[in-house]
Amino acid sequence: MNDIIPPFISEEKKPRYRIPRRFLPGFLWSAVALRPRSFAQDAQLAVTGLSPELAVLGSQHIPPRGPCLVTCNHYNRPGFATWWLALAITAAVAAGRAPDADPQVRWVMTAAWTFPESPWRRRVLTPLTRWAFARVARVYGFVTMPPMPPDPREVEARAQAVLRTLRLARRLVQEGGILGLAPEGQDVAASLGPPPQGAGRFLALLVETGLPVLPVGVAERDGRLRVSFGPLFVPRIPSRGHERDRVVAQQVMDAIARQLS
Repeated sequence: MNDIIPPFISEEKKPRYRIPRRFLPGFLWSAVALRPRSFAQDAQLAVTGLSPELAVLGSQHIPPRGPCLVTCNHYNRPGFATWWLALAITAAVAAGRAPDADPQVRWVMTAAWTFPESPWRRRVLTPLTRWAFARVARVYGFVTMPPMPPDPREVEARAQAVLRTLRLARRLVQEGGILGLAPEGQDVAASLGPPPQGAGRFLALLVETGLPVLPVGVAERDGRLRVSFGPLFVPRIPSRGHERDRVVAQQVMDAIARQLS
């Protein structure tokens, strides 16, 4: 697995990202009132604001029915908001699902933005994002995870978030739903970076609930946002616990990297 895969976009040619105006009133009202919404429907509306339109590769790998675990890179650059990762992937997944299948992707998302290099933002904006992200998660049925890098004061909160995610995964296996996460767990200044310690063990626990992995690579290519889906697979999980983290993480990250090549 390569530790870093460089970004693909040139300075001269970048897509335009705009959330359609008709999206905002309903979303804001739901966030205030904690009224559940369909993330699949909102994602399909949001991507209509992309210029040029979203490019989707490998859509034949999207399972028309049944459960899976979507794993993607946590691509980030100035001018690209990371929520477009979830919006673009979810819109593509919803378009590839059978009419009678669950089109939603329930994402594991950060509980807050931490701004480690800006003390005043950390004091003011981190609490605001924690409040806002908790409401977004309630509206869409997501799970919030304490932000990376790990804070020793949040060990218990992280453990509780893992348990909530496992409970959700087991329900989705029974219902034929989809869970989504980015194993890197934080923004990286490239298209793919190394996952943190423990990511492989977490992935192994999710796979053991019965979720096969659907790898997705997100990149900006030829002036447009592109999502590329790879084949479903079940990672090999070593019987020895100390090997799980490295071996499972490497298999999943290698599968994502192949979608960025």
